Amino acid sequence: MAAADGSPWLSLLVPVYHVEAYVEACLRSLLDQADAGVEILVLDDAGRDGSWAQVEALAAAHPGRLRLLRHPQNRGIAAARNTLLAQARGAYLWFLDSDDVLLPGALAAVRPWLTADRAPDLLLCDFALLRARPRLRHRLRGEGHRPTHAAAPLQVSADRAALAAGWLWRRQLHPWSKIGRRQVWQQVEFPPGRYFEDMATIPDLLRATTTWAYLPRPLVGYRQHPASIVASLGPAKVRDLLWAHARLRAGVQALGEGGDPRVQAALDYFGLRTFANLARKLGHDDPALEAEARAAFLAAFPGRGRAALRALRRRGAWLRAWRIRRSLARRGWA
Repeated sequence: MAAADGSPWLSLLVPVYHVEAYVEACLRSLLDQADAGVEILVLDDAGRDGSWAQVEALAAAHPGRLRLLRHPQNRGIAAARNTLLAQARGAYLWFLDSDDVLLPGALAAVRPWLTADRAPDLLLCDFALLRARPRLRHRLRGEGHRPTHAAAPLQVSADRAALAAGWLWRRQLHPWSKIGRRQVWQQVEFPPGRYFEDMATIPDLLRATTTWAYLPRPLVGYRQHPASIVASLGPAKVRDLLWAHARLRAGVQALGEGGDPRVQAALDYFGLRTFANLARKLGHDDPALEAEARAAFLAAFPGRGRAALRALRRRGAWLRAWRIRRSLARRGWA
């Protein structure tokens, strides 16, 4: 079902780069659900494997169903997303990484929200982790349903402080769990050439959003594998992480909602978890990099995080606070 002017009610945006093992499953999960009012944009970021040949074969088998775009040379995920944003025609935009899938029933679940008279600017959804061989321990960890927001299920809300705080408490900042109006997403520019670009764009997305809603149902199947950005941290990734966190913190604090106690508490928690994880993963063979990381932590937490850790304990998260402090203390940061 297209809009009255013939434009799509939804654009699905898929950047493709070196995903030969996954891209066909990704696109089939879209083709199986999309109606005539759904635009599927697929962009080749100049990979050198067989990914694009699979995309072209699917496009030939499903004429008119896929809009294909190409970069003449590899420009990275941020630039790929920016190109897709500029080309999208749908009323709403939904990113999907080309190694992930839309779970069955995903489009049917979001359509009533996005076509309602008082549809939100942004609709949030949950996800499931995909494993080749899921085991009982994975189910017990809740990998079949990972929440992306800390709010209870609710109707459309204009409380942006609650939106920001819920994202930060859950630490799920990826764009593919955030279905937004085209006018909202097109106010966001992903920083080209950077890792952790998702984190850096959150302040712009918050600024552009007036109303939002949360659908607490897993609609995306997320695949984490050895090539994932979060799987390893080299010097370039560490420096981009420090940059992205500083941009996130300063950007959120600069918003009108930045002084809300809910937002500040969540922002501190997100920062503590970010630096505690970095403290555990950072090697000991680059003193200059370690000094940069320590300086970034102290810039965010001049009191070495003591006040934020006390606040976490007051919320009853004693074990979490203890683990964070232990990780930071082993580096001499706390």
